[in-house]
Amino acid sequence: MGRAVPGPSPKTPPGGALRRRELLLGAAALSAGAAAQTAPEVIRLGQSVPISGPAQHLGIEVQRGLQLAFDSANASGTLPGRRLELVSLDDQYEPELALENTHSLIQHDRVFALVGYVGTEATQRCLPVAAQAGVPLVAPLTGAESLRTRPPRWLYHLRPGLAAELGLIVRTLATMGWRQLAVVQQADADGQAGLEALRTVLGQTGLPSPLVVARVERNSTGQVALEQRDIQQVSQQLLAARPQAVLFLCAHAPTAAVLKRLRTSGYAGGAYATSLASSSALGALLGAQVAGLNITQVVPSPGDVSRPVVAAYRQRLGAAAPEHVSLEAWIAGQVVIEALRRTPLRSGRLGFLGALESLGGWDAGGFTLQWDPLRRQASSQVALTVLDAQGRPQR
Repeated sequence: MGRAVPGPSPKTPPGGALRRRELLLGAAALSAGAAAQTAPEVIRLGQSVPISGPAQHLGIEVQRGLQLAFDSANASGTLPGRRLELVSLDDQYEPELALENTHSLIQHDRVFALVGYVGTEATQRCLPVAAQAGVPLVAPLTGAESLRTRPPRWLYHLRPGLAAELGLIVRTLATMGWRQLAVVQQADADGQAGLEALRTVLGQTGLPSPLVVARVERNSTGQVALEQRDIQQVSQQLLAARPQAVLFLCAHAPTAAVLKRLRTSGYAGGAYATSLASSSALGALLGAQVAGLNITQVVPSPGDVSRPVVAAYRQRLGAAAPEHVSLEAWIAGQVVIEALRRTPLRSGRLGFLGALESLGGWDAGGFTLQWDPLRRQASSQVALTVLDAQGRPQR
């Protein structure tokens, strides 16, 4: 069987969800007879991510980063006698589809672990299913503090929580003397998690509550009628409040749609977003209007090749554009690979969890893990960047 590369149209799996299966094979071509005798053990890892729809950039880039990491490990023989296979199912950023996909991944594909889910609500819905089946869920793209309060052992976070991202933004606003803040909240668990964390850090900093919290539907930019109603109403609410700064607690598509309307209407105040908004996706959607948008990042700059982990990522990336989401997934892939390397033979998923927990202090190549067992979180690194007119993050 030949190696499949990112790009082909996904297949339709049981349940109707779109499916993209990336089979990462070793470099040598073996005869059927030899393969039967020497075939490596396959470790199948699964994910449900938005590969289509308004949030597809996040899913595609998470899939890309993991694919690159596993492809590299297979090619180099990092795990002797074992081959990694990634199964990616499309949930269109809808938690109901993510739940359906998770059942399929566990029951049909028999995955060893789940990795790189996108979104708080998908993670919340699918974690109980994974825990009941005894399947680890590793490095979801969510900063929800609720998922870091007495989390089950089956959950392993790589990225920091939203309190760290929003704490940095709020301290920056306080330093600038800006107290009149308006918020755009995505109307789902991601948006609620952001608002809860924001209220906590505002109280700690002594800044007042937001002038207004305007809510936008999760996938509103995917439906023309809803976009015209939802985005327009939200923009009017924000403009009427006359804030000094607007904070976006939503993914890149609604962030771009609302910010574009604000800028077109003459708003010249500050604009801030968390890493969920994805700086590279915003640049493509907004063009020069993205200039001045401040956005938090939870991994190093994808241009900082002085860090070995970034240099290796850039080498494997080839002609594709480097960006923070796929770099985060690449690092998550390295974490999975190192944990598998440390997992004792025949110790199964519990051994894998123990290996993950042993990675505190491990240097992934200029990115050192800091394991917090209470939050089950491996990193607390956050930086604030500002985008230039080409959408490039500047520190």
